[in-house]
Amino acid sequence: MSGLASAAFKFPLAVTSFAAQKVVSALPMSDSSMGRAVQTNLYKTGEAAKRDFASNTALFGAFQFSDAAQNAILSAVTDAVSLKVLSPSYIRDAVSSLMRGGTGAIGTVATSNARELLAQQFANTFEVIGLVNHVFAPGELSSDGSYPLDEMLDKCYANGDYPALWSVEGLGERYAEAYMHSGQPVRDLLSAGPGAAIRSKAQLMMHAGIGITFAKDALRKLTPWSTDAEFQDVLRGFLDICRANSMAGYLGAAVESLGLVTRTWYKQMVTPVTRNLGELDPAAVEFFWHGAGRAMNFSPMYMLPGLSPWLASQQEPPDESSRRNARSGVAWAFSVVNNRHPQITANFLATRGDEVSGDDGFACGAFSSFIMATEMVPGHEFIQAYSRYQPDPANPAAVDAWNQHIGQDCITRINHYRETLKKHGKLDEVFRYHSLPSYVASLEA
Repeated sequence: MSGLASAAFKFPLAVTSFAAQKVVSALPMSDSSMGRAVQTNLYKTGEAAKRDFASNTALFGAFQFSDAAQNAILSAVTDAVSLKVLSPSYIRDAVSSLMRGGTGAIGTVATSNARELLAQQFANTFEVIGLVNHVFAPGELSSDGSYPLDEMLDKCYANGDYPALWSVEGLGERYAEAYMHSGQPVRDLLSAGPGAAIRSKAQLMMHAGIGITFAKDALRKLTPWSTDAEFQDVLRGFLDICRANSMAGYLGAAVESLGLVTRTWYKQMVTPVTRNLGELDPAAVEFFWHGAGRAMNFSPMYMLPGLSPWLASQQEPPDESSRRNARSGVAWAFSVVNNRHPQITANFLATRGDEVSGDDGFACGAFSSFIMATEMVPGHEFIQAYSRYQPDPANPAAVDAWNQHIGQDCITRINHYRETLKKHGKLDEVFRYHSLPSYVASLEA
């Protein structure tokens, strides 16, 4: 059976398994040992099936939408039975959510220009997902136990300024996979030997890539019903393997991938991971939610008009620090994915800027991603052009929104921030929220 046929065959099994698991979770017996065992088995069946289509954007997007629809229906039934729906605050919140989604949908497709920009945004996002998921790099070591790292990096950079970032992240993932499949102890992949000797400009996204592999390996060992002790044991192992393989000043890039992986493929475990990670390393929670924000931007479901990753970044995190990191993570991915088309950002800020108002999370995410891009590709042609962009003066609202969040000639600030962070060994801090002007000033003090 071909890969696509196998993926399509497994799709209904995954949807049915997760639907059944959620129905069981709503039953009175769900907290009993038998109930947890049934839910665990259904979850594992669904996860095993989902792996066959997890890298197929269309199928995975359909799965996410089906999963969200099932959750909404089950929540509505539960709320109706418990009479929650009669509460004035419940009705007010539901209406408010519908109005926000409707406004976003209208703004996204209101004009022919807006529709063209939305289509371009889709194309950009799908292209990046393809670059990461389908990088042509080996997932096994050579027969002599080596890995052609320099050769693969040359190929990544030969593709051009835009694809290089994502190809390198995909390469980092395959590089770590090769060593994990070898059965050898996985240590010093990027902190010593050939990994440490590669060109420094590749290190940020190489670290993000190895973090993806480490996170996938860790989360496969857990279910939403694992005990806190089990979660902490696995998460401690994840942090340890990141530390054992990361160069000083790049660890955060690897740790952040835990949020990306959890929110993308293991959403039911976001809450227990957050809780238990906080017990082990509170700073890691900030990187985690930044990665979760990145995942929200790449979620195929949120590409649909009216479904907003920005609102998700406000609603899902448990506290203000996590919300700022999630919003910054969405902006990080949104900005760098669309850096060839600054008009996409300008249109978003002009028509839906209220979704990112109230703090500097958007600006932090945008500038942090451009710091990463210009570190990895010095003189990045699209970031240079983005810095010179200004919206049409005939649209004062767009100009004002752009200047509020981005500003003019931002390359000067990008370069200054990057040089200062690098000088102080803090480049990985672009993988979590900071008020960059204040943070950079504190390093210089």
